[in-house]
Amino acid sequence: MNDFFSNEVGQTLEWFGLQHILLLVGFVISIVVLAYFAPKLRNSKYEIWFRMSLIALVVLFEWGVFENRILNNSIFRLPLCAIAIYGLLYAVAFKDEKVFKVIYFYIFGAFLSFLFFDTPFGLDRWGAWQFFGAHAAIVWLAVYGWRVFGYKPNIKNLYQSMVALIIYGLISGYATFKYGGSDELFLKNPPVDFLQFLVDINQVVYVIVFSILAAILMYAAYIPVIVSNRILSKK
Repeated sequence: MNDFFSNEVGQTLEWFGLQHILLLVGFVISIVVLAYFAPKLRNSKYEIWFRMSLIALVVLFEWGVFENRILNNSIFRLPLCAIAIYGLLYAVAFKDEKVFKVIYFYIFGAFLSFLFFDTPFGLDRWGAWQFFGAHAAIVWLAVYGWRVFGYKPNIKNLYQSMVALIIYGLISGYATFKYGGSDELFLKNPPVDFLQFLVDINQVVYVIVFSILAAILMYAAYIPVIVSNRILSKK
């Protein structure tokens, strides 16, 4: 038990190995199940209890990271996934539709983290379950707000989300380039090795390409809403 909660590296989790594939399958199934059953909670007296249980689960996965990140580091070094989970947690907990519709588009980071994880811990360590659980919770919160509360982001919200990310990226980028430290938004170093060639070409080229890629992924997060709206309009 002590080993499970230790910070020592356990069994290596191989990219797209059996354990990773099972994690991905479980993640997708959880999203589909939640998206299907969530509308049934809309007018249910049990909705508040389900929501509080989801919030408690998020806190369980994220609390240790939150303590280290907020108390020991600058808020300008928050990674995008942290902004997403804290923003969506607030929006769902307090039913803040405006915040939800802007933060929603940052869920793409959760999917990328599941695909190309950077945790050194295997599934025999709590650190790995914290990592994957917290990133899964980002999507669960997004699905909950969308399917239970009926919060549907529109194209205007997408542009607002992009502008907000640009402003935060400029502040975080300045802090990183000026003072060093952790590059949480990957403005200096790519999150995956196969993008390193862009940095080798030129740092500015890398930032431009990475920013364009982020914009494309944010638009991709809008696709489920578009598809849902078209399906409902045909009924």
